[in-house]
Amino acid sequence: MLTERRGGTRAAMLLALGVFLPPALAGAQAVSLRIHPRVGEQHMEVSATRLGTGRAAPKPVSTSVAIDSRTIVQSSLATSTLVLTIVDSADMRTSDVHGAQQVAAAESMLRGQQLLLLLAIDGSVQSARDGRGRPVPHEMAEAMSAMPAVFPRRPVRVGEEWSREMPLPASGPLGARGTGYVNAVFRLDSLAHGGSVAFVSMHGDVRPESESEGVKLTGAINGSMRLDRVRGWMTDSYVTVLIRSMVTPPVASGRSPMSFVTRVTQRLRTMDKR
Repeated sequence: MLTERRGGTRAAMLLALGVFLPPALAGAQAVSLRIHPRVGEQHMEVSATRLGTGRAAPKPVSTSVAIDSRTIVQSSLATSTLVLTIVDSADMRTSDVHGAQQVAAAESMLRGQQLLLLLAIDGSVQSARDGRGRPVPHEMAEAMSAMPAVFPRRPVRVGEEWSREMPLPASGPLGARGTGYVNAVFRLDSLAHGGSVAFVSMHGDVRPESESEGVKLTGAINGSMRLDRVRGWMTDSYVTVLIRSMVTPPVASGRSPMSFVTRVTQRLRTMDKR
């Protein structure tokens, strides 16, 4: 489901950022925000940190992931782009001694991973296969693409907002424990460099996929991203997800309810080919 509404510009914010908009672009002209890169190579770094705290374990447990990957654009059509993503290196660390072995196995699996992704112009993954041509789980494909489906399918003006519902990944760099979805509102904050660069912000709520008995899930998401409209690719993004989980054991168990707080931060950067 996609809904859109129009808001006003934030002149004070634009002045603080030093962004100059020509009169033709200062809210008067609608622009397209889409994923549509040229055939060639993109170089990306994805880093993520997960910090979790449970009432039974007051000491926070942190897990960090740093991925260095190449995304090679194999074909670019009007409505979709076929890319090959290759993970050159992966570094995963955790302060949880009980999860060290699992983290090491995940790190080994990520290294050298190859995925063939078909991306729609809004960033969504239409299909995904591994290096051998076998289908891969949708969650893994979304995490590896590092390109959330956030862009509207029609042109928007500076100050306009649109909303999207997205699944909350249960694994991958932006993984979070629990099953739910994100109801997020996006806003085109400003344009720079003659309209070739777009700055987009987002905020929203994390909601449970369904009302599971004994489990209550709430949370919030905030982020910002930069889209190179000439390149047709997201070049920078920073997203924070805060999730609160309340688990109530059956009365017969005699156990008290458990509360967990998980904070996930993800940073994506795209560099020129080295």
